[in-house]
Amino acid sequence: MVAFLGFVAAITLVMWLAPQSPAAKALNEQLVARPLAALEKVERHHLLYAVFLGVLMLGGGEMLVIFGPEFIAAYAMEMAIYFDAVIVTYALSAWAEMRKGFGYLSRPMAGLSRSIRPRRKRTARKPAGVRKASNDDDPAPVEIAA
Repeated sequence: MVAFLGFVAAITLVMWLAPQSPAAKALNEQLVARPLAALEKVERHHLLYAVFLGVLMLGGGEMLVIFGPEFIAAYAMEMAIYFDAVIVTYALSAWAEMRKGFGYLSRPMAGLSRSIRPRRKRTARKPAGVRKASNDDDPAPVEIAA
């Protein structure tokens, strides 16, 4: 704890005694400007949620007894849906990355297999034979080439 307090005191002295130095400007950006920007984004429903959560934490088990099992069931259902969505998103992301990785690996391997394999000869075509006309229902005594 003493080391932490000494570090905080050193940061405070740098920001207080040398406010125009690059270190003080970086500390001001990270420790003052960014947290203030995050606090500007806080809306009314965030504050209501924080108050409700604080009351629930102060009440502890008594609040859960008052609200009953419906509250617990609703909360558990919301958390289950959230975790399911996170797991599905993670699985889809992992599957996409795996397919992309296999694609990167298969391109060089396909080139190697093509260069090692000997060329194939083309197979000879069979000569076209004489065929009957497709609209001829009667058997002909002699085949006539059309």
